[in-house]
Amino acid sequence: MNPRNIPLASLALALLFAIGAHADTVHLRDGEKLVGRLVTEAPDTIIFESRTLGRVEIPRARIERLERELPAAPAFQPPVALQAWAAGPTHFDWIQLKSGEWLKGEIKSLQDERLEFNSEELDLLSFDWDKIAVLRSGQLFSVRLEQLKPVDGLVVVTSNEVQIVATTTTNVFPRSELLGLAPTGNREVDKWTGKISVGFSYRAGNTRETDLSVFTSIQRRTPDTRLSLDYSGNYSRVNGTEVEQNHRLDGQFDYFLSRRLFLRVPDVEYYRDPLQNLDHRLTLGAGVGYDFIKTPRTEWNVTVTPAWQRNWFNSVETGQRTVADSAALVLSSRFETELTQRLDYILEYRGQLSRQATGNDTHYARTALEFEIHKRLKLDLSLEWNRISQPQTEASGDTPSPDDFRLVTALGVDL
Repeated sequence: MNPRNIPLASLALALLFAIGAHADTVHLRDGEKLVGRLVTEAPDTIIFESRTLGRVEIPRARIERLERELPAAPAFQPPVALQAWAAGPTHFDWIQLKSGEWLKGEIKSLQDERLEFNSEELDLLSFDWDKIAVLRSGQLFSVRLEQLKPVDGLVVVTSNEVQIVATTTTNVFPRSELLGLAPTGNREVDKWTGKISVGFSYRAGNTRETDLSVFTSIQRRTPDTRLSLDYSGNYSRVNGTEVEQNHRLDGQFDYFLSRRLFLRVPDVEYYRDPLQNLDHRLTLGAGVGYDFIKTPRTEWNVTVTPAWQRNWFNSVETGQRTVADSAALVLSSRFETELTQRLDYILEYRGQLSRQATGNDTHYARTALEFEIHKRLKLDLSLEWNRISQPQTEASGDTPSPDDFRLVTALGVDL
């Protein structure tokens, strides 16, 4: 950007802010720049409180220089290492945060308003898209824009536009139309993310009790598709008697038609709960979904799926079938919001409307608080509810209770 194009009053205000901020600045040897506050110094390392990244430890060997206050250079001045970008593609990608900090490394992906970035010095980072002021790629990307097929090229993103630089042309689009980014030659493993949470408790004495809960979520994302695989299992034993055992496996493939509208083909659920007289339940369907809220801090989507369902029962009364089929309508919803920088809230629901032979309505809901202990380690507190409105009566004449509740505390690891 040319300084002559900036109004004098705006430039004066920017300079006054810079002078009054009294922030410290760390310039790293590879050109990255962090702005914030120097916390402590040691002979080999420093502890630095970045405005955006939080507290980080930086070896002195990686530091080119340390400035005790924000330099007087205007905010639009890029690092020297980036100024050669205009001459042609480079090996590295660059991003500038709205705090003024510059980071150098590799863009992994932009999906669902989240940018995954592998910094040369600070390792893998994740940012809300609205915290990114400038992005310049050194590698070719597949760029997904609203109402358009993916376009390949080098990418420049500013505050209001997206430039896609191809071999002979440069296309310019509004930034608001950008849906996703993915490197054209990225490895398959870079498209996958996951999480596993495990809760375990054991008590011995007058009562011997063992509880185990496992929750796993895996996703594969591209700029216009999303594959989700989720598993939850609960097991409990008291004084040698099994009092709980259930397993749920969900799989969905979403293809985005626009920023918010997507097709879900297929939508698959497998469920097993012998203590509810349900040996197996399989549901297959295809439907449509919509993201009602899709911001960097909050997401809420709802899907409607016509489906087919089959139940296999452990035992039935005389004259009843052990297998029952039914058409079904599946309603599902997922709400997730960032309460604070370290605390997330999640609410999931899946309801299946079917005929009486398969239990009439069935419901599953999970609400959870996820607290970030470290970059990849989380503490989860969740409440699960399973309901079969009319459980199948067993051969003995007993009818299982329709509702199961479970409160779980677990440690989770991001994969």
